[in-house]
Amino acid sequence: MFVKICGLKTEESVTAAVEAGADAIGFVFANSSRQVDVTTAKRLRQLIPNHVRVVGVFLDPTLDEVETAITCGLTDIQLHRRTLPLETFRQFNLPIIEASSETEADIVLLDAPTPGSGETLDWLQLERPQRTFWLAGGLTADNVKQAMHDVRPDGVDVSSGVETDGEKDIDKIRTFIRRAKEETPCTHNQ
Repeated sequence: MFVKICGLKTEESVTAAVEAGADAIGFVFANSSRQVDVTTAKRLRQLIPNHVRVVGVFLDPTLDEVETAITCGLTDIQLHRRTLPLETFRQFNLPIIEASSETEADIVLLDAPTPGSGETLDWLQLERPQRTFWLAGGLTADNVKQAMHDVRPDGVDVSSGVETDGEKDIDKIRTFIRRAKEETPCTHNQ
């Protein structure tokens, strides 16, 4: 299973995620308790090998915000609540992940209405896209296997589910990745 660990801000958490086998690391550039600036993202990017994707997470960004963030070595752009046309982000020539079922992005992200809130989706009621999609929204090490069984996503994306008291928990990161990868091999890595 493809696993993205999102909202990382420290060298310790990035290193732990990479060593545990994360397929992607998410840097949040949106206003959030998990937000990182470009300088921090550039420093942390140096700890991430080339085979691990580096996803910039944005909430209704301007083109300038994305262009500035890309300088840290992003491999993907993740959009939430976008108001600019999707095609305007194609100029960056990076895969686009979008938290919307009504999108022509490269990857659909099924997520809770408030990203990073830890709110669990009703997996049995989800309408699965007929193309590559990742599942987020309330995932934890305790429920990721059931979520993957019920929804059959191409990847899983976690942030608050690997935290303790609002901070990334190294043991939870390792356990989440191990359990997600025990269930099924990665089917898409695009």
